[in-house]
Amino acid sequence: MNFFTRHVRPEWALVMVTALWGASFILLSISLKGLSPALLVALRFIGGALVMALILRSRLFNLRKEDWIAGFSAGSCIFLGYFLQTVGLQTISSSISAFLTALYVPFVPLFQLILFRKRPGLIVSCGILTAFLGMILIMDPSRISFSGNFGEWITIASACFCALEILVLSHFANKCDPMLFCFTQLSTVAMWSTLYCLTFEDIRFTPTGATFVCLAILIGMIAFNQFAMSWAQKSVSATRAVLIYTLEPVFAGLIGWLVGEHMGWNTLAGGALVVLSILVSSWLPGYLKSRKRLNPSEAS
Repeated sequence: MNFFTRHVRPEWALVMVTALWGASFILLSISLKGLSPALLVALRFIGGALVMALILRSRLFNLRKEDWIAGFSAGSCIFLGYFLQTVGLQTISSSISAFLTALYVPFVPLFQLILFRKRPGLIVSCGILTAFLGMILIMDPSRISFSGNFGEWITIASACFCALEILVLSHFANKCDPMLFCFTQLSTVAMWSTLYCLTFEDIRFTPTGATFVCLAILIGMIAFNQFAMSWAQKSVSATRAVLIYTLEPVFAGLIGWLVGEHMGWNTLAGGALVVLSILVSSWLPGYLKSRKRLNPSEAS
């Protein structure tokens, strides 16, 4: 982990996270053939917590109350995001669920303004709006319709908790060791998902060899992702982080295309908008600052 934090920029760490999110869809679809959904989530996060425990070992004795408060807050948001989206999918289509879940993107700056009285900059705000429009294009808005039923509202609630997770990570990132913060997050989700699985789900456990391989990869992914997010958001603001996270459907579409899925014009145009919004939002502020340094009279 020390090698990673010394040689990887925080922004690139978040790009890696979104790439792994995009790749996880194929692994999840294979795993769900042998495991029920809540059981898969429980095993994935239990495994992730065990991986982090093995890495931390004696450092687990350094856990403070603040680490558990931070991890419980972020982990509960993660679980509620998963849980409410799953509940919503019982009554709405996957395309509508994907669109409503993507609302977490504009929710992040909105909640940041409401909860922390922190207004995002104009360039980042425009970038978030452009990236969100790109995500809508990728999802093909022609297939989306609304009826205002319970499943749609519960999925919007899921998007709220996804946004809150990003804000909670940013709030606690500078107060906690990222590895310990990662462990407490994974442990919290493991606890909630296990309770839900044992209480409400009709458990299905018919794994094959492919199931175990995919599950092992997913466990490694979730341990890395939560650590990378906890570390990177020490220096990357919540609004810049959510802008990078919009790359997820771009990577998912690209990986789907590589394995033989069709990529339509809407996916190409939406992906281009997302990438363009991130590049411009990353380059333009630095360019404007350099112009002000070179031409101080322009600032007056």
